[in-house]
Amino acid sequence: MLQKVEPANVPTRIAETIRDQVARGVISPGMRLGQSELATQFAVSRVPVREALKLLTAEGIVVHDPNKGFHVARFSTHEAKQLFRLRALVEDDLLATIRWPTKTELAEFTRRANELEALLNAGDRAGWWLRHREFHQMIFDLSPNKVIVREAMRFWSLTDRFRSLLPLPVRRGAQRDVVRKNDLVKALRSRDHARVTKVRAERREAFERLVLETLADRGL
Repeated sequence: MLQKVEPANVPTRIAETIRDQVARGVISPGMRLGQSELATQFAVSRVPVREALKLLTAEGIVVHDPNKGFHVARFSTHEAKQLFRLRALVEDDLLATIRWPTKTELAEFTRRANELEALLNAGDRAGWWLRHREFHQMIFDLSPNKVIVREAMRFWSLTDRFRSLLPLPVRRGAQRDVVRKNDLVKALRSRDHARVTKVRAERREAFERLVLETLADRGL
């Protein structure tokens, strides 16, 4: 059941909720997003719902057909490859501009990295996904280039929705290593831009391989 949102910034908040549920697999690719149904679930009129769906359409998370309405975008290998390529270009450029976190910020990064591990151990997919997104946002926000930060998070969201195809890596193994953040925190502590970019690229590329292998297995 989708939650009721407050009047302020209603379209943005509706879009955030739908984006989150798409990424976590609660709303499946190809699923129709009826405006009347969403308006009822969010306890709002159809106007902010339509604005929210337009925002998601602009991001590529939702597709709109004038005759069929709004649907969650389907997965495809061709799309995934392009999105990961764009993400790599934007992220690598952005990470070269970040300032180094303070001791207090490093302590927070460490706390959050440990929290992510605990959420994985508990099998808490919803909690992990939310905290995982926040962790990346914190790193990108170390850059003063906020326009690029927004684009980096947009591409991050578009690729992260592919996680709904993958099982949550509860046990230790190669898939768990892809999402571990401790090495990234160590790289930030080292104050070495090349090391930060390398660690981030290795994790991103490993995630991409998992996604592409899964899409291939499903004939997508």
